[in-house]
Amino acid sequence: MKPPSANQIHLWLVDDVTPNEHQQGSLSASEQARYARIRAPRAKQQYWQARWAVRHALSCYAPEVAPQQWLFLRNAYGRPALQGPSLPFSLDFNISHTRGALVIAFAAQGAVGVDVEYTQRQCRALAVAERYFSAPEVADLQGLPQELQRKRFFDLWTLKESYIKACGMGMAIPLGSFSFDFAADEIAIAFDSRREDSPARWRFWQLPLSQTHQLALALGGDAVAGDIAIEGSRLQADGTRSKLVLDGLRGPGVS
Repeated sequence: MKPPSANQIHLWLVDDVTPNEHQQGSLSASEQARYARIRAPRAKQQYWQARWAVRHALSCYAPEVAPQQWLFLRNAYGRPALQGPSLPFSLDFNISHTRGALVIAFAAQGAVGVDVEYTQRQCRALAVAERYFSAPEVADLQGLPQELQRKRFFDLWTLKESYIKACGMGMAIPLGSFSFDFAADEIAIAFDSRREDSPARWRFWQLPLSQTHQLALALGGDAVAGDIAIEGSRLQADGTRSKLVLDGLRGPGVS
């Protein structure tokens, strides 16, 4: 499979994978040791699946590299990046998982962020928004009928998470220091004085991944230009790829 070009983002949805003795060889020694220390079953499965998936997806782009050969590093905020082997193409990636879904986004140009959330979980949406979101976002939520507030909350939450993950700083960025506006045709972002950033550097997409999962993608960088195509893939339990249709995708360049 060809890696993403400069005007593409590849979005992978990962099938459930049950660890077995053969597949454990795909992980590094440190990853296997950490996996063995995790006690919570769901966290243990998610940790395994994410590491297994990113290694196999990378080997779909570079079949000459076995999944266990990939090396990673993390920045000061814990965001993983590819360290080696060296490739003839640039590649940034981001991972997100929640109950019932694990996704990976790859981009060749700029910084990519992805977030997926299980929208049926217990959540006091308005109370959380009032604590963490910007004043315009809270006002927007409060102005909606109660039956629509929960959907808008997850629209905002996934977009915010995709942005801070693409920035590589996670929750070190105050969620109230930037705002999303849904009034325009495209998803618009604005920053307050705490964030030295420009809306022109960013593009965002939304996708209802299922009836119970909401997803958002962010792509940022000074060099990001032109139309960006989003291509979907499904990583199956045997490590092979199939096409994923992205019904309901909303964002720039999507008709």
